[in-house]
Amino acid sequence: MPHRAAVVVRFSSLGDVLLAAHVPSFLRRVEPGRRVVFVTKERHADVLRGHPDVERVIALRDGAGGWRALTDSARTLGDVDLYDLHGTLRSWRLGAALGSRARVIRASKHGLRRRLMVVAKSLRPEPLPPVLRTYRALAGASPADPLRPWLREALEETERDRAAALAARTGGKPFVVFGVGARWPTKRWPARHFVALGTALERQHGLAAFYATDPGDEGGIAELASLLGERRDRVLPIPFRDLAALASGAAAIVSNDSAVLHLGPALGVPALGLFGSTVPAFGFARQGARDAVAEISLPCRPCDVHGRERCPLGHHACMERLTPEIALAALRPLLGSGAA
Repeated sequence: MPHRAAVVVRFSSLGDVLLAAHVPSFLRRVEPGRRVVFVTKERHADVLRGHPDVERVIALRDGAGGWRALTDSARTLGDVDLYDLHGTLRSWRLGAALGSRARVIRASKHGLRRRLMVVAKSLRPEPLPPVLRTYRALAGASPADPLRPWLREALEETERDRAAALAARTGGKPFVVFGVGARWPTKRWPARHFVALGTALERQHGLAAFYATDPGDEGGIAELASLLGERRDRVLPIPFRDLAALASGAAAIVSNDSAVLHLGPALGVPALGLFGSTVPAFGFARQGARDAVAEISLPCRPCDVHGRERCPLGHHACMERLTPEIALAALRPLLGSGAA
């Protein structure tokens, strides 16, 4: 007897949606013919376009009528298993709106343990497992099941063509992609460190570097352009799907603790996470077998669960003292493993 349709719910943020988007593949590995629907915010729906294991994306629109349209669409699915990966009042409301037609399976967000890591460091709370290990268990998949590079398979030919045109800027050199942005300033590695790492990679390993930025970050774009000089065409304030298409051909991804870091598992590309005010022990790092992290030990880390507008101690040493040499040493073992 076929399983009920599965509804995977993760409204935001983009990085969390990228991680949650592995769950449909876990579910379909356990039950190959299962119908899987993904529920997210409208602004994040496009990243799921073409997902090989998602039959339909239901998007929550902003503004009046958005919630009613969402629940009306969900009710048309019949009896479902609702995988609540968001764990907020809004996702609870969706389960309640479906009533007896939904069997709700919730993933623990471990918010209290993460906060203990911030406010009670001396208690040394146990690190959380990688989020994708938790999601495998929730879906009934084996812990040893490999990750499907779902986003690589979802890319369209036009996106691949645009990526090839961008890659041509290196003159045929292999390249890495740097995710230089982050929502919170305390999670950002200094731009000069990124440029120094890119220079070292080019000189020592023959690798070019692209610098992915938020298209709206005018100050960050200008700073990188000034530091790069003649190589300013490597700064890429481009749409996220186009960035994914470029990164799918990268030797590695190096990123702050942001959505770009989670492109690695979604594309099957080795990824190095740079951690400052947050820590890998929160569970958002080393999701894939070829992932790594670069960080330094400081008694003030972590200073927040999500990040801050400014360092509470005024020195931002967690990122300032995380030198390009430290990052390069952590990255070197990944460079030989290549993309999927």
